[in-house]
Amino acid sequence: MSVIRRRLGSFALAASLLVAAFPGVAASPTPDAAAGPGARANPPLAAPGDDTLGALLRGASGAGERLRSGLNELALAYAGLATGEEPTISYGADGRLTILLLGSDYRADYKYLEHTDVMMVVSLDPVRGKLAMASVPRSMVRFPIHPENRPPGGAKDSGDLRVNLLYDSYRQTGGDGEADALALERVGMDVAHALRLEIDYYALIRFSGFDALVDMAGGIAVDIPAAIVDPSYQDSPTPGIRFPVATDWLLKGGSAKRCAGTTKNCKRGIVYVRSRKGKVGSASNSDYQRARRQQGLIFAAIQKVTAGEADLEVLRLGSISHIATDMPRTAADAAWLRDRLAGARSPARSRVVFAPPTWATDLAVPKDSARLLLKDVRAWIAQKMAAVEVP
Repeated sequence: MSVIRRRLGSFALAASLLVAAFPGVAASPTPDAAAGPGARANPPLAAPGDDTLGALLRGASGAGERLRSGLNELALAYAGLATGEEPTISYGADGRLTILLLGSDYRADYKYLEHTDVMMVVSLDPVRGKLAMASVPRSMVRFPIHPENRPPGGAKDSGDLRVNLLYDSYRQTGGDGEADALALERVGMDVAHALRLEIDYYALIRFSGFDALVDMAGGIAVDIPAAIVDPSYQDSPTPGIRFPVATDWLLKGGSAKRCAGTTKNCKRGIVYVRSRKGKVGSASNSDYQRARRQQGLIFAAIQKVTAGEADLEVLRLGSISHIATDMPRTAADAAWLRDRLAGARSPARSRVVFAPPTWATDLAVPKDSARLLLKDVRAWIAQKMAAVEVP
């Protein structure tokens, strides 16, 4: 059954591409008894990283206990949260915790359409302690549209519209730079419908939020089995980037130096997850290659946080201004999520990028596009993200 869990009322800021990686980096919905399943009155969310709290939180990493305590009080006042609450985050009807992670290319002074080039479903089986990850490449077209998102007599799929523009197409009525909760919910409905699974929560992160949270975590260490050399990536006036073969290569956020050329090793996390040209070892780099790196970074971040190697509270507070989500964001929810992710495994067979030719068919029109082989994709989801019974 394809379902996206419905909640009532407005949606708050938090969670995102790193929501699974940073337990409790999430926001709590405000109940509104007047809003039913078909409600369309959700207000747009403020752009992550644009408010005063965000500016304060960007300097929170490494601050003393006094500053941290002050930031905590400010965040609680800002969010209107009370202490001592019970966690409200919960498993879905299928017994799993399944989150849709969206990574956007939006940044300050961005003049183009907003692309959610990262579209990843992360699903926890709490009984077996396993995480399954599935990435939908940005180039997919003719993507199934949920019946409630179609206009009367409208097409059943997105036509030539790429899946990475679904969010932007839904948020056209929102203000410039605002993360629109209704648009995020509609994308979640489409993904749930297309893949035939239940999505419990969604989360979206943009460039500045990714940089900030990676630094708040003290960086994320990843293994790089083959060198990544992309001569066309422009991170600085000198084009080109390079990541060496390495174990525990520490990726940083905005604190890292800009990458400059293919002879100097890069430390920038955003570049690591965005580079898609050049070579990975002897193979071609691609959108599909970077999707696999994104999954690896998410799992590395989960391991770091659940091992107590990053400050969960700093990350939770930072998420308030840097991430848009409908997940609960209290300290109790953060602890609940951390405890359930602790020790989780994510073997290679439980991760997939739905890339051609196994999972999709390349198309001549539109150029550089593909269409999911839905029968095969849904069979993988049914097996790897199957319903479980939680004791």
